[in-house]
Amino acid sequence: MSGFGPMSDDFRQKFKSFSERMISISTRCNNEEATKLFLVLPLINFLGYDTMNPDEVCPEHNADFSDKYKNRVDFAILKNGEPVIAIECKALGAELKDDRGQLRSYFNAAPTVKMGVITDGMVYEFFADSDEPNMMDSNAFLSFDLHDIAKGKIEDSVVDGLKSLQKSNFDPENIGAEAKRKLIFQNLVQQIELLAKEPSDPFVRLLLQGIGLSNIRSKAMAEYTELTKSAFGEFINLRILQRLDLPAKDKETEKPLAVIDAPKGDVDVTKEPDPIPSAIELEVYDYTKKRLAFLSDTDELFSAIDGIEYRDYKGKFVIFYGKERAGRLFDLYESKEFKYKFDFGEGLGGEILTNSLEDIDAPLITVFKERVAEMLPNGKKRK
Repeated sequence: MSGFGPMSDDFRQKFKSFSERMISISTRCNNEEATKLFLVLPLINFLGYDTMNPDEVCPEHNADFSDKYKNRVDFAILKNGEPVIAIECKALGAELKDDRGQLRSYFNAAPTVKMGVITDGMVYEFFADSDEPNMMDSNAFLSFDLHDIAKGKIEDSVVDGLKSLQKSNFDPENIGAEAKRKLIFQNLVQQIELLAKEPSDPFVRLLLQGIGLSNIRSKAMAEYTELTKSAFGEFINLRILQRLDLPAKDKETEKPLAVIDAPKGDVDVTKEPDPIPSAIELEVYDYTKKRLAFLSDTDELFSAIDGIEYRDYKGKFVIFYGKERAGRLFDLYESKEFKYKFDFGEGLGGEILTNSLEDIDAPLITVFKERVAEMLPNGKKRK
């Protein structure tokens, strides 16, 4: 994918910084006009278009079927005097799906338009006409939320998609084909996710054939299916470890999940593997370090972040500073009702059930300051 490399990393960081800036401004955007002026126009400018040139970025642009039926969008990006991108803006927090029809109507009325965008200044949805010319697709080929981008959740597909929309790269004639490719890609990802959760018998047999196992007895398929699900889980988690670029000491020694006795066609699990951090656990660990870097108000605290580590247990994930027991920051548990279940201990926040990591900021910086004050990075008590 083209999402890798120094230039992409630079774009990724710039987009993250831009998103953080937009979020800080968004609290003062309480109507549609403010959303357009302070959130949407800056993104158009970020992509390289001259928002001060009405021949390039035209507000309240018309595209009419007739004198009776007039269509208007908030902004049209022009190329050679013709609109090629239509942007429909809603007030911050408004539902976007309710107004897709308005964008679709303009899209149909303007033959030169190749892409439509609908946004509330934070959430952006991008549409093309990949199936039929001038008929806007039902599904967005690209979408993102600046809140996610500000947290560092920037998928390669978003980086590639936005770079292709920059003024220097945008090609109206090819956007339909590119959108089609991205929509197919999204569908393939969904299919892979389904197979990871519930591998089908033909899929499991295909994988087993690839490692030299065939003629599998039906009664053994249930065990092989569970093994396939475990293999998917390990593959995904190892990719997350690589993506976060965690230090080698944080990576457990990889052990085989199982030993397969090929001639018998049965599964012999010789030893239960050490727990591998889940995607949520790794997300929390990454958030802890990055958020503390933002919240730390002294050089000592900032430097101490390097001493934060984790230990994974069955059913519990511990994040600590310096030494596990003495430097414990919090425990993370699985929860059925909430995405996150934290235990900071009595007097330091206690138990917190939440769906937003930002809810732990206050107890997190408090307990971190206490641990740094109590001990050195090597885990020894301060004198």
